[in-house]
Amino acid sequence: MLVLIRGLAIANPSGVTFGGVSSSFSAISETEIVATVPPLALTGPIRVTTPDGTATSSIPFTVSP
Repeated sequence: MLVLIRGLAIANPSGVTFGGVSSSFSAISETEIVATVPPLALTGPIRVTTPDGTATSSIPFTVSP
């Protein structure tokens, strides 16, 4: 499953996690990233790491069976 992540502080990402589990991703622009939900993703925030720090989603990503 792919997820589109939009934000103002996500330029030049070096990492994306779903509930602390690393994901593969591609930056589309300075404000958009497409990330693959990892098979072992956990319910929790989406975090994007950039050279300026880490941006955290305000709403948690929810894993459902």
